[in-house]
Amino acid sequence: MHRALPSTLVCVALLTVGCAARGPAGTAATPAASTTSTTSTTSTTTATATAAATATANVDHLRTVRAAVEGLTTARTAYRWEVGQTGGSTYALTGEGGHDFARRRGTFAVGLEDVARFDQVFTPERLYVRGTTTKESVDWMYVDRAEIKAERLLKAPGNDPEFLMRQVLLGERYRQLAVEDVAGAPATRYQGALTHAALTLGMSADARKKVDQVRDMLGGPIPATADVWIDRRGRLVRVRLQMDLEGLLKSTTTLTLTAQGEPVKVRVPADAVEADASSLV
Repeated sequence: MHRALPSTLVCVALLTVGCAARGPAGTAATPAASTTSTTSTTSTTTATATAAATATANVDHLRTVRAAVEGLTTARTAYRWEVGQTGGSTYALTGEGGHDFARRRGTFAVGLEDVARFDQVFTPERLYVRGTTTKESVDWMYVDRAEIKAERLLKAPGNDPEFLMRQVLLGERYRQLAVEDVAGAPATRYQGALTHAALTLGMSADARKKVDQVRDMLGGPIPATADVWIDRRGRLVRVRLQMDLEGLLKSTTTLTLTAQGEPVKVRVPADAVEADASSLV
């Protein structure tokens, strides 16, 4: 017999706080206009440099991003989802763990400020959860990962780091920005536009309908971006998905990856009880 997860724990811990998060969209510096030289040699050099800069600006670096995503093996993960309404309260869900992307296994310890704390274990087929809120607690339960649906923009169902990577690969027009510091090491930042397919990936029918309505009200794509940072070894070290509906909603999800290639230990709870996945939406 399937059990339903306690409603407070489900709402706070797994899927939804009821709004969306914040985070400033990245901007790229505009290349300076070149000056004309009085000599033909300088003119030729300038024209060549200008053409190269234009070509670079127009290149879609999705292939570079894809190679970094597909090259992920194991990593320590630090997660942050910020959600809020413009001029209103902002909530932050934060977590840490380790994930084996090749074997689809991992662990997470996640908390929503002082409201809830819970643990998660990922296996290829299941998501195991236990935790407490200010009002209730639940021992280990599990649901089928394939049955968990996304209910909020830029909120990975079950806080699944693999889901974020799938969204990144559905982005388009990735451009190369600046070299920045990530966890004490230089990494090149790339930014792309998140497509509607990325925003609605894995959504329930009701959630998808609402997102479609937002797009229709805007009269065009929902403004959302994906930023990725890739180090000098070609490794993906940070991902940030963000959306800002000015005056309405803001949403940001950030995942930082460290200690890549090191073993990730996953202990599957032995006495977990099966839960009804429909209770997570």
